[in-house]
Amino acid sequence: MSLTERLPKAGRILCATVVLMLGGCGTTPPSDFYLLEPMQQSRNTPPAGSGENALHIGVGPIQFAQYLDRSQIVTSLNESQVRLAETHRWAEPLQHNFARVLAENLSILLATDAISLYPSRNWSDIDYQVPIHVWQFHADGEGEVTLIANWSIRTNQGSDLLTMSKSVLTARVAPSASYAEITSAMSAVAEMLSREIAEALTNNPN
Repeated sequence: MSLTERLPKAGRILCATVVLMLGGCGTTPPSDFYLLEPMQQSRNTPPAGSGENALHIGVGPIQFAQYLDRSQIVTSLNESQVRLAETHRWAEPLQHNFARVLAENLSILLATDAISLYPSRNWSDIDYQVPIHVWQFHADGEGEVTLIANWSIRTNQGSDLLTMSKSVLTARVAPSASYAEITSAMSAVAEMLSREIAEALTNNPN
C-alpha cells in the first residue's frame, strides 16, 4: 500500500491541493512595466533657464479618477467595463509619473527650470499654480487613447483664479496595439495637455 493510500481522505485532498498550488506557482508569466515619457526637446526650443525673468510654475495638486489608481494598466472594453492588465503594469504610480512628465514638458515649453511639484518647500515662491483633475486616461477597444482633464491657472498661492479649462485629447493606435504602443500614445496626449497649459501660461501677463 502506497503512502497516499494510507493517508486519510482529508489528508489526500490536502496533498493534492498543495501539489496544484506548487504547480501553479511556476506558470505565472512575468510582468512588464511601463512609464510615460516626457516630450523631446527640439533644436528650436531654447534651453531652460532660471534667471530673474523665468516663470516659477507650481504643478498640482494633481488628482486622478480612482479607477486609475492602481498598478495595472487600464483599458476599456465599453462605456461601463474596463480591463486590468495583470502582466502589464506601471513602474510607478501613474499619478506621480504623469505629474513628473507634465513638469518636464512645461520646463521645455516655457524654457524654465523653475518648476515645482505640489507639495513643495518652494510653493510660496511660485508665480502660477496649475491644479489638474484627470477624469479619464486610457485606451479603448477601438484603439483610441483619451485624456480628459479639468485644469486651471491660479496666482497668489491658489487664491486668485486666472483661467479654467477642460481638455479632451485623443490619439489613435491600432485596435491590436501592444501595451508599449498604448503607453507611447498616452505620453503623446500628455504632451498635448502640456502644450495647452503652456500656451495659456504664455498668454497670461507676468
